[in-house]
Amino acid sequence: MRLKALIILSVMICASATVFAADNIKDMFADGSLRGEIRILSFERDFDKTTPDRKDTAAGGLLYYRTAPFKGISFGAAFATVNGIFNDDNDAVYSILAKDEDGNHKNVTRLQEYFIQGEWFDTVIKYGAQEVRTPMLETHDLRMLPRTYKGFSIVNNSFENLTLSAYYLTDAMGWTDDEFIPLSKSVADEPGGASVIDEDKDMMIFGASYNIPVEAVKANVQAWYYSMDDIYNEIFLKARLSKKLGETTVYFSPSYFTQKSQGDELNGEADTDQYGFNTGFIFRGLNVTGFYAKTGDDGLVLPWGDEKVIIQQILASGRADEKAYAAKIAYDFSQIGLKGLSAYVYHAEYDVPSSTGKDQAETDYSIQYAFSGALDGLSLRARYANINVKEGGEDYEDTRFYAVYKFALGKK
Repeated sequence: MRLKALIILSVMICASATVFAADNIKDMFADGSLRGEIRILSFERDFDKTTPDRKDTAAGGLLYYRTAPFKGISFGAAFATVNGIFNDDNDAVYSILAKDEDGNHKNVTRLQEYFIQGEWFDTVIKYGAQEVRTPMLETHDLRMLPRTYKGFSIVNNSFENLTLSAYYLTDAMGWTDDEFIPLSKSVADEPGGASVIDEDKDMMIFGASYNIPVEAVKANVQAWYYSMDDIYNEIFLKARLSKKLGETTVYFSPSYFTQKSQGDELNGEADTDQYGFNTGFIFRGLNVTGFYAKTGDDGLVLPWGDEKVIIQQILASGRADEKAYAAKIAYDFSQIGLKGLSAYVYHAEYDVPSSTGKDQAETDYSIQYAFSGALDGLSLRARYANINVKEGGEDYEDTRFYAVYKFALGKK
């Protein structure tokens, strides 16, 4: 079902509701809520050898409107825009902005969401363009505009501590798209994907998340299944365990993921997995984490955001036959009176056989400040990554600056 069907369905529902309570339809929109984000971002990547440097600086953001519910029914829409400022077309486009026909920086304005939603008996049903958040398909909010999807979703919380989810998705818009494309086209465009997938294939997702009601530890387990006909299916399993010991909280989070081609194998034959864990402790604002990840015989093809075991500013675990090790040290400076200030250092080593590629290493530095009081909602962040590609590969540096202001109006 496409946009036309959504509009027809919306009109039918409004018309039928008007028969019963026309005055409440007015209140449905008048009592709606508005929230948004204003973002200014500047991303730059500098290479040591022949690869062209990249740089995007842009201002924009997102504006979300949601009606109040009437008999459980509500409507939502979101507007999104990204506009370049002070860019030089001698620099390659980073991917905050789009590319025009000449490969230069291009602005993007689009409808981020438009949906109808029903909420009854602890169940939320949504149809239309919507932001989706699951472990292996999500908004992937790393640039100016989050990814968004078109389709149907249902989330149920009828059972205590248990959330059940199901999605049927047909299309996607990436960070810089101004129109939806089939999900299967997103797979073909991904590095490691097939050069051409000329058939539209949709995605079905089923998930369960359960908070285990035990006093000894705080525990959550989740299981997800993803399927695209004739392309691949995926299974994702993860647990999160933590326990407070005096002033210290210790935690452990293992995960396991499989990706296998199926049917006509339009994206080629693949049968791979990734397993690993992160573990660490939090003490008086200090958070120390260790990571390990092992990827199977083929590299992972994940174009929509994911929960790989290790994810850094640039690199992430997921190449064929890769072993990755990482350590992260983060600190919340509110513990010493500097409320809103936080920082981390994050280093990882990625080792692969010579037949797969080159070993790599990345070190990240991040510092962030969230204002309070009169400037509540405003945050500033600076990030720097140094990537070392070993065995004579090309090293590079990545620098990112963020200024984000979040606001909300109307009833929540």
